[in-house]
Amino acid sequence: MKKQVIISILFLVIFAFSCKKNVTPTYTLTVPLTFPSGFTLGGVPDGTEVKLINSLTGRETILITTGGTGIVSSVLTEGSYDGSCSFTVKVGTDEYVFNGVLTKVLLSKDSSAPMTLTLAKNTGGFIIKEIYFSGSKTSDAKSYYSDQFHEIYNNSNETLYADGLCIAFLEQTPSAPNVWVNADGSAMTSLPTTFQQWIIPGTGKEHPVLPGKSIVIAQDGIDHKTDPNGNSLSPVNLAKADWESYVAASGKDTDSPGVPNMTLMYTTSTSMVDWLHSVFGYAEIIFRLPVPWEQFVANPANFKTKPGSTSATQYLMIPVSYVIDGVEIVYPDEAKRNKRLPASIDAGYTWIDGGTYCSKSIRRKAKLVVDGRVIYKDTNNSNNDFLHDLVPTPWVNPTTVEN
Repeated sequence: MKKQVIISILFLVIFAFSCKKNVTPTYTLTVPLTFPSGFTLGGVPDGTEVKLINSLTGRETILITTGGTGIVSSVLTEGSYDGSCSFTVKVGTDEYVFNGVLTKVLLSKDSSAPMTLTLAKNTGGFIIKEIYFSGSKTSDAKSYYSDQFHEIYNNSNETLYADGLCIAFLEQTPSAPNVWVNADGSAMTSLPTTFQQWIIPGTGKEHPVLPGKSIVIAQDGIDHKTDPNGNSLSPVNLAKADWESYVAASGKDTDSPGVPNMTLMYTTSTSMVDWLHSVFGYAEIIFRLPVPWEQFVANPANFKTKPGSTSATQYLMIPVSYVIDGVEIVYPDEAKRNKRLPASIDAGYTWIDGGTYCSKSIRRKAKLVVDGRVIYKDTNNSNNDFLHDLVPTPWVNPTTVEN
């Protein structure tokens, strides 16, 4: 009997020790929110949410600021964390939107990770409402991407004009760290664009966009569901698209006669048949140039070769100050999520979980619905602003507020 008791005790000790070994360590992560230098607009408002995502597990933790300190703290499991926050500071009748971002913070001991805030550039006007880039599968399981589109929405309460509005993708996929940085590692003041860069033609007031209305830019402006050259399983009809990205130089793209063409300003690849948004995701921007586009692309100072590359390809550089809106789209795989846009344009990122050719899109959340007009969320943080893996809905707006 005594022997059995000793064996039982030993078993319990071994079991307890084994359980203890399998417990994931926890540490305290403290995140102070710091305003950029030069801003004296008061402290971080109480109730500001700081979102932390465990890169390994995908688990989300939301911390709330209290006491006017602008500091949040929590005990978290060991791992790598991404973080973001967005909030508004009101001063009189003015509102200032601030963003913060943390990337790949390794928590292996009690740590402090300051989040330096940036003032969001864009709080109204044209925004990128929806991007359908994933493509679709045909009835015989082939890949189809000609039904991609980009929808730009007037989020303001004034009529805006699409004349001179430009759109482009940033060079480099998110699968590797961004090489487009200065020698000291700081962000460049201009952004490298790749493939085709487009502009909507017009003299200034030829193409009005009313408040709550949008324009849709199609890769191919056809009804992809019914056209013989389309895909019967495509989710979209783009025959009434506002604009089309027709690549005439290739000699292989099809021009849809019912949809007007945008103007091609420059291209890094004359062999590309279509203006193809990677089905894995690109960072995308809309912008305006302060001079005629012909003058801008004729200036050698507006081009750079890729840092660290022996390629002679010249990339058109767009100053951050010209950017109206941007969306950071990354891979679903956390290990391949590397940002290219500065936090002032997009402090977060979004993606498609369904993978390539899943017929799904990303779209902004409806923040308010006023007299039937949707005002979309625009904190310049795609983690907060966008829904993903949606059925594409060009020109269609939700009727209720979305979280």
